Amino acid sequence: MKERRRAHLPPPPQWEEEPLPDDSDGGWLIIYLDVMTLMLSLFVLLLAYSTYSEEDYKVLTRTLSNPVAVRGQVTAPVEPVLQRKNQEAAIDKPAEIASERQMEEQFRSALQSQGLADSIEVTVSANQVNIQIRESILFQLGRAELTAEGEGVLVKLVPLLSSAGDHTLSIEGHTDSSPIATPQFPSNWELSAQRATGVLRFLLSQGIASERMRAVGYADTQPLSDNETEEGRARNRRVSLVLHLPGDE
Repeated sequence: MKERRRAHLPPPPQWEEEPLPDDSDGGWLIIYLDVMTLMLSLFVLLLAYSTYSEEDYKVLTRTLSNPVAVRGQVTAPVEPVLQRKNQEAAIDKPAEIASERQMEEQFRSALQSQGLADSIEVTVSANQVNIQIRESILFQLGRAELTAEGEGVLVKLVPLLSSAGDHTLSIEGHTDSSPIATPQFPSNWELSAQRATGVLRFLLSQGIASERMRAVGYADTQPLSDNETEEGRARNRRVSLVLHLPGDE
């Protein structure tokens, strides 16, 4: 019998093992830094959007809506927010001045109708009305008790003060620079404070709400005139009734 020959089979394939990539060049570190940079940029943008102001957002919106600005060819700088606010305030100022003059005329007319125009000085500034009453009308020299004439003047002022119910009322005592040293008033501070308190107590008895009023003594720290003359000193000795409009304090 002939011996059967075995079929010749090809040798099994030899798989070559590919070497692992060499990370010693630090390529992975560059990718990691890129990812961290993108994340940091994202957080910065989120923080910027969380802290923007409404005015800045409006300016940015107007800038982006301008096709010239979007293309990068900006022909005029964006108007600063602060500068625009100042311009708006300047535009509104004439109306405010007109309102102050109108208020001053109303108070002068009210004082004229009460016969007090010659004895009381009225000034109106931003958010407040200052009614200044000379010492000679309210008190005797160096005293803090209201005179009968002074009480009569304050009684006439009560309707005017009551009509401004939404205004707080500061009652301020002022003196001249002449020193005083008595057992009752060691200095002008005590004299001015007690005069202001006396006026407050009288207005309280006439129905002015206590929560609206406060009394302050300024001594001779806020003169209206020069203390070198008798006329100037007489003008400095006064009590001021200051009506503060809402939002002034």
